[in-house]
Amino acid sequence: MMTTEDVIMVIDKPHLIVKLHRKLLQVDFKKGMRKELEDVLESKPKLRGTLGLLFQTAIPLDVALKDIESVKVDKQGQVKLAIPHRKDIVIPLEPKESRTLVAKLNPLIAAEKKAAAQDIVMVLNKPHFTVRLRETTLEVDLKEGIKKELEDIFEAKPALRENIGFLFQTIIPLDVALRDIESASLDEKEHVKIAVPARKDIVIPLKPDESKRLIGKMNEMMSIEKAKAAREMQVDQETRRALEQKFAQAKEIQQRERSSHY
Repeated sequence: MMTTEDVIMVIDKPHLIVKLHRKLLQVDFKKGMRKELEDVLESKPKLRGTLGLLFQTAIPLDVALKDIESVKVDKQGQVKLAIPHRKDIVIPLEPKESRTLVAKLNPLIAAEKKAAAQDIVMVLNKPHFTVRLRETTLEVDLKEGIKKELEDIFEAKPALRENIGFLFQTIIPLDVALRDIESASLDEKEHVKIAVPARKDIVIPLKPDESKRLIGKMNEMMSIEKAKAAREMQVDQETRRALEQKFAQAKEIQQRERSSHY
């Protein structure tokens, strides 16, 4: 979870706001601009069907720095982000703002990529997809060839694109925090079955020995992450109780002072 303490830079524009955190870049339209765009899209069905999808998938942008391939200032003096598996994103800023943001982004991206490479616990490289188990997350992504093949099928079949295509986009790539996983077990085919609250179970088709190795290591890492989450929750609860106690004491003192005036 991002906090105000980890914000490195904020660029507040009339229609959008850019927040650079230590591990994350966030870009979002302000409420007025968002409402204006939604009203335009709502009144124009053709725009809603095309531009609307782009609007929904690109904004708000909430991307981990480790996932950014490159960032630079383009010819117009705006920030151009290259992110694998999606169209380049241009953030319309003043040239000076763009240069400042890019100068801060590049070393942070390099540091996050280095850290991400070091925290890999296990990699399973399959013909059509890759599974990466990190210290805190599980990642599953399709390889470029099969992804392109599926996208071509969806493009040629509108019904598939509207139904399975949406499901495909929301599940792959999978990037789920280990502390959010309810359980990891073998299904009847000896594939990995992952239960995540509030979403359909995820099945990763691996060989039985791969499934067992991944589940064993996942359960080990999950217990560490869940214990860490429990400690954080306890600290949060204790902090909240302390604040509530201070508030109650201050209120009591205030009431005594009022009583003493009468």
